[in-house]
Amino acid sequence: MPRLISTSGRARPALFYASDALVRACLVAALVIAALAVSLSVASAQDSSAREACKPDYQKFCSNVTPGGGRIKKCLADNFASLSDACKQVVGAAK
Repeated sequence: MPRLISTSGRARPALFYASDALVRACLVAALVIAALAVSLSVASAQDSSAREACKPDYQKFCSNVTPGGGRIKKCLADNFASLSDACKQVVGAAK
């Protein structure tokens, strides 16, 4: 038999309080996961648009640069004056 808890003169099974806390915890977890998913999709979209804007400049100036460690960003920054306007906006915003 479930344990009864009295609040405001009414007795309710303890199970209801446990489930209320569980529901709140699940809602908080769902909100956190949703927020992370939205932020990851925004970051992915920004990264994708940056790649498209700088693709011709990358091929022209940095195709021989090994990816990783920020080397491509450095190469584009080193060639900033010669970049297309769209890529300059992306590289300038990253600084």
